[in-house]
Amino acid sequence: MKCILSAILGVVVLASLSAAAVKPFYGRVSFYAAGASSTYDQGGTFSYSELILTFTFRSTDTDRDGLEYGFDARGAGYPSSNNRSGRLSLYDGFFGAKFGGGLFLVRAGQMWLNDLGSLGSLGGGLFEFHFPGRTPLGKLRAGIFYGYEPKILEIGYVADVTKYGGYLALEGEGARRHVLGYIALRNSSLSERSVLLFNNYLPIGKSFFLYQAAEYDLHGSLGTGAGQLTYFFANARWSLVSFLELQGTFHRGLSIDTRSITLDRLNGRPIDQRTAEGFLYESFGGRLTVNVSNLIHLYAGYSRDRTSLGDGRSDRLNFGLYASNILKTGFDVNVSDWRMTSESGSSYDSWYASLGRNISRALYVEGFYSSAVSVFRLTAGGGFRIDHYPQTQRLGFSMIWNVLRTAALQLTAERTLGDQYKEYRGLAGLSFRF
Repeated sequence: MKCILSAILGVVVLASLSAAAVKPFYGRVSFYAAGASSTYDQGGTFSYSELILTFTFRSTDTDRDGLEYGFDARGAGYPSSNNRSGRLSLYDGFFGAKFGGGLFLVRAGQMWLNDLGSLGSLGGGLFEFHFPGRTPLGKLRAGIFYGYEPKILEIGYVADVTKYGGYLALEGEGARRHVLGYIALRNSSLSERSVLLFNNYLPIGKSFFLYQAAEYDLHGSLGTGAGQLTYFFANARWSLVSFLELQGTFHRGLSIDTRSITLDRLNGRPIDQRTAEGFLYESFGGRLTVNVSNLIHLYAGYSRDRTSLGDGRSDRLNFGLYASNILKTGFDVNVSDWRMTSESGSSYDSWYASLGRNISRALYVEGFYSSAVSVFRLTAGGGFRIDHYPQTQRLGFSMIWNVLRTAALQLTAERTLGDQYKEYRGLAGLSFRF
């Protein structure tokens, strides 16, 4: 493994020497401070604060030869939590070069391969070849990679887990793209996952757009047995006429913790069959949008959802409108309603409304209201749960002020009141682009 990564790094250095030009860069620095005071139905009051710093520094993406680099990191601290330490996570941290008249690309370091979607995190090396010329369908490129599995929420790599694979990508006019890839994850002596993946974006004319993504595991979650389709998502939009648009979505996925299953096998622990089967999420539905004018849009949608193999389906209905510059007053209005009814008969109804306006070219303010709030809560065991509070009402105010052409200030204040849940929350942030 170390020999392979050393060879990749050597290729990157040689390619960098041959690519004399250093590409231009762009970047962003953002700082956010958030705080909240919450009272739950059990009567306890909890205070929460968080400080977040993000930093991005990247070379521009062009076809010409030159040195490439990218750094994207996030740090967070929790002053009010004595038992929660600060966290630093790295999204990108690579160095590379494009050379040979734009035919070759090499990178080394930590990177996210966007062509591979949610499986694209890599700490290692990438080699990509851009086929010369164009095929009748567009430009073709191929890539191979090898390295470690990065930890997503902190700096470092998962112990004893390696990752390798390759992909083909075909890109055409109008952002059209088709990707076919293969990813293998090995944990010590065992194969954790062996996945074929596919995603595409297909525009047909100016009225129809289709996006699809799929993952097919070549073997079962226990490392043996038949493979299965573990993830599929499709989103299609069709403008029937200039004022009418139809959107359909289908989403089906199995959430299987292959990492824990592999560790149990390595340590000789028994495996719960329900863990091997995973959790199922399935949803299909559509939405109809009527563009009354360039400023007023009405929509209504319906979907059927299922969140586990044993649960029944639930119905989800939503409708709303968006109108900008109402009666030439400059005010923007957004109103929506989400209604869910489960197979057991329980229901949930959530409204959202906002009113916003530009006070000046640089300042936009907005007031908003929502009902029936759902709250994401961390549990003592490191997990989480989502609590629903149907009788809650949330009022808030937000502001975005472009202080300079390259700097923006954001402020948000919220108050949530209900019989079982109360909260006061605020956020302030400053972002600077360069």
